[in-house]
Amino acid sequence: MFTNILALRPKGSDWLFSAKTFAASVLALFIALAFDLDRPVWAMATVYIVAHPLSGVLASKALYRVIGTIFGAVAAIVLVPNLVDAPVLLSLSLALWVGGCLYLSRLDRTPKSYLFMLAGYTAAIVGFPCVTDPGTIFDTAIARVQEISLGIICATVVSHVVFPRHVGPVIAARIDGWMADVAKLATLSFDVNSEADKLYRDRARIAADIGELHGLAVHLGYEKSRFSGRTRQLQALQSAIAALLPVLYAVHDRITALTEYCGQIPDALQVILDDVAAHLAMEQHDGARTRALHLRITTYGEAFANPSDWAGLLQLNLCSRLHRLLNFHADCCLIWDGLRAGSVPAEVVDRWRDSARDQALHRDHGVAFRSGLTAVIATLLVCGFWILTAWPSGATAAMMAAVGASIMSFLDNPVPALKGFIRYTAMAIVVVVIYSLAILPGIDGFALLVMAFAPYFLLLGVLMTSPQTYGFGLAMLVNVVMILNVDTAYNSDFATLLDSGIASLAGFAVAALVTAFVRSVTVDDSIRRLVIANWRDISAIARGTLKLPRMVMIRRLLDRQGLILPRLALAPDYRDTLMRAMPEVSIAASLHDLHRFKVLADRRIATKIDVVLRNIARHFDNRRRDFLAIPDPMILEEVDNILREVVADASSPGRDKLLIPLIALRRTLSKRGAPILGHPAEKAFVADLPPLMGETA
Repeated sequence: MFTNILALRPKGSDWLFSAKTFAASVLALFIALAFDLDRPVWAMATVYIVAHPLSGVLASKALYRVIGTIFGAVAAIVLVPNLVDAPVLLSLSLALWVGGCLYLSRLDRTPKSYLFMLAGYTAAIVGFPCVTDPGTIFDTAIARVQEISLGIICATVVSHVVFPRHVGPVIAARIDGWMADVAKLATLSFDVNSEADKLYRDRARIAADIGELHGLAVHLGYEKSRFSGRTRQLQALQSAIAALLPVLYAVHDRITALTEYCGQIPDALQVILDDVAAHLAMEQHDGARTRALHLRITTYGEAFANPSDWAGLLQLNLCSRLHRLLNFHADCCLIWDGLRAGSVPAEVVDRWRDSARDQALHRDHGVAFRSGLTAVIATLLVCGFWILTAWPSGATAAMMAAVGASIMSFLDNPVPALKGFIRYTAMAIVVVVIYSLAILPGIDGFALLVMAFAPYFLLLGVLMTSPQTYGFGLAMLVNVVMILNVDTAYNSDFATLLDSGIASLAGFAVAALVTAFVRSVTVDDSIRRLVIANWRDISAIARGTLKLPRMVMIRRLLDRQGLILPRLALAPDYRDTLMRAMPEVSIAASLHDLHRFKVLADRRIATKIDVVLRNIARHFDNRRRDFLAIPDPMILEEVDNILREVVADASSPGRDKLLIPLIALRRTLSKRGAPILGHPAEKAFVADLPPLMGETA
């Protein structure tokens, strides 16, 4: 940690953030002292807890924290007076409340997650200290809501009034960068000689950036930038950008296959590809140019309306993908141009409405349940010790156990962070001792108190601007504020302060121990869970039991890729697994299309398609149990046989619609050198399969 602190080079904006946060905390403390609130330090600490450099992010978090605090206070008011004579039952009820709220919080990937989390541990913060005097529960609950709301209001007002930094301009800069990245990826994808690793890295980075756009866009409704209230349109843009990734993968794959089969790309097709790449790289969208490219691609594809060989099938499929690429890119440009102009075409947004919903985001009920269970067990263990020993500071320990089990639950392995928080709390106690014994006794007046706090708080506030030092800065600030417990008069009861500090350490220690046994997972396990979740969805798509719109399904698979990417730095062995994820998106899309269009085929072909779908579903089910399960060699042969029959049946009304997903599935399942179905042995047995209309190994 100290290495990170020494390496930190704060910018002017970082010092401004620290100064604004300190000013807001001092304002909250002054108002709380002036109105003689019960615990003024709650108002001051809350400012640092909700602080964020972007005003919109702070406001969205703040709103849901206030609502969550109210819900938690109401829960404490209901539970404590009614169950105070049954301490075991009261402890169980509060623990279950904390755990249940944390479970809901972990399932929500929007600012509403703060509502559930705050509702959980606020009940513990309000309820446990009132166990010995339940008659004060209502007054305590009102006081906590007032103090926390005051801190949130002060932080929000200062953030929005004093040199506000809005989310909108940050999003605009990111989107401009991402659109440029997509254009570069298109150029690479159209080049058969592009380095595979480079393509993989660029796709993975854009997939991760898409998730970041979601995280930023949800805050736009809470600020007054030019994109205020445009969350829905930005989420539609996010979905459209996400849709480009599997299409660009498919285009590159078909170009590669055509080159392998024919030796080179036909000259006429190469000219079209070059023009499409140039079109995607243009800064201004040109609708007329897009329509002209569509016409040229359609004209070129008419020569392969009735393909009889693999080259014709590949070019037919490639033309279909180019049409889709141009359409998706046009929608991206129309949405982004409309956002900047202040008017987005409603019909374009509506096309992407379903895929922008929360249903397209990954949710892990297993991890959420274990997070909630951790909070329940940690809280109950401390409560049990408190009941047995009548520890005077047991309420503080129980409160901190609930808080500790909650605040780090978003991490794969919260234990290191909790251990760090314990260390920082111990260090904060040393700072409290210095302030309590050497500085505060000489303070006479609020102005001197501010001057005494300023050097420490301004310096530590700067550390909150960096992800590497955020935890240290927050812990050292909040713990000093809470343990010091500044009030209208100096309190020299050092023993009470020390006991409170020890109780806080004990509560966090229990939370860390329980987390280590119940909740903690390795990065490898997290990646496996995400990959297996994709396989579970692909299996359900193949069986027809997952009824999702096509783009919602694709968004969900890509969302998991975005979650895997930041974990790969700690688990490089899974790099090949992530490289297979994009082909698996293509498989899922092809399976979805086969389900949709098989009704257009005759009964005999539809029955064979059902067999293929069941076999693919069975394979992905096997992979969930055995990560390296070898696929059934018959799957590819079955696809080949169906393709031959569909190609031969030129009179079928659904022939063209079936050919596209069948060609895509056939190519994806048989791609050389990059086993898609899950095992290197695939390369060997694919080479032994009968060729499709002259295709050679």
